[in-house]
Amino acid sequence: MLEGKIIKFYREHQQVKQKDLGEGICSTTHISKIERGLTEVSKETIQLLSERLGIDMEKELENYKSIDSLLKEWHESIIKKLQTKADSIKTRLDGIHLLQIQDFYRTYTLILARYHLFSGENQLAKRLVEEMETWSGLSPYEHNMLLHIKGIYLMRVNHDFFKAISVLKEIRLDDYSNRECFYDLAVAYHSIHSNVLAYFYANKALQFFVEKRSFSRMIESEMLMLLQLEQSDDSNVENKEYQRLIDMAEDYELEHQRALLHHNYAYHQLRKGDFKSAGEYYKKSVNTRKPQDPNYLGSLEGYINALTKEGRTSKDELLQYIEEGLALARKGSNNTFYHFFTLHKLNVNEDIKGYYKYLEEKAYPHFQEMGYVLPMEHYGVLLFDYYMEKGDEGKANFYAKGLMEKFRKNNQFV
Repeated sequence: MLEGKIIKFYREHQQVKQKDLGEGICSTTHISKIERGLTEVSKETIQLLSERLGIDMEKELENYKSIDSLLKEWHESIIKKLQTKADSIKTRLDGIHLLQIQDFYRTYTLILARYHLFSGENQLAKRLVEEMETWSGLSPYEHNMLLHIKGIYLMRVNHDFFKAISVLKEIRLDDYSNRECFYDLAVAYHSIHSNVLAYFYANKALQFFVEKRSFSRMIESEMLMLLQLEQSDDSNVENKEYQRLIDMAEDYELEHQRALLHHNYAYHQLRKGDFKSAGEYYKKSVNTRKPQDPNYLGSLEGYINALTKEGRTSKDELLQYIEEGLALARKGSNNTFYHFFTLHKLNVNEDIKGYYKYLEEKAYPHFQEMGYVLPMEHYGVLLFDYYMEKGDEGKANFYAKGLMEKFRKNNQFV
């Protein structure tokens, strides 16, 4: 009997003893049986107990019956990255005390952790992850959802992509129907420069988002697949592939996805050596975002890089952009982009000695610590060339060793 569950929840929530709740209405034994659903009870008794607890039983029953569908709808909006809808459902749920009842608490907490990660509230997510790790007796679905959350957390907060992959690959899809985890695996493999596996899992994610008819996630998956193709030596990614996705983002008014596409297409043009076009698309991405957007710094850094390589922007203007980036990186405690903008500043000021000193002592160790494969490879080559030109073969070999590890194979030749 739902009424009994609800009465027990509010009695315990208000720290009321059974004998005090039942005084003048019914016995303590009868209250116990009502709460456990072991006896029939009249509407008049339920009404009296509800009034003593200060609750509207009809409203509470309505809330109880709506929670399950609301939680599913909330989770679905997070999977589809519908921020406005997710925020709206969260507000509705905040007004329902019954979420703390045993029937819903674990599911609610799991989805709340996803919501915090989705909204960039990493410290709130961390506290929930730490709480959930103490839980016992998890259902198979709860266990696998927790693995998914931990994998996302390891990527986005700890930047431990190898551990994230290990955790995400423990997920059993027979017990957890959310194949969105394929996308997170793709991102993790992309982050360690494992292009084949990143493409493989992005393609599996794409199929899932097609089934969900989530156009924003379809675009993100295709975009991730394009990035993997670009990294291959025989890449033949055409401009029209990006333009198709940009048009799709515009048709569905997906501003975030359009900004991402402008950013990635700019990088595509940068790799081709079309610095003018790269600068134009990085600028579009910058203009679409707000400075507090975590992706703003990435587009600003790309814009500075394209302008510097094009060589048509004045030193003063470049330094103005760089100082903006440094200020935002300091404000957001973003050490990675602080290092990038500092390297840009040293480069624009033509301080070659200072550039390589900072790269070796500050930036490169940071990229190593964070496991950023592409920056490590790029700057490892720069440092190797720098020390070879200086005739310091010892230091050159140190960076060459790091680069050679990438190509080490476990072959068994004689």
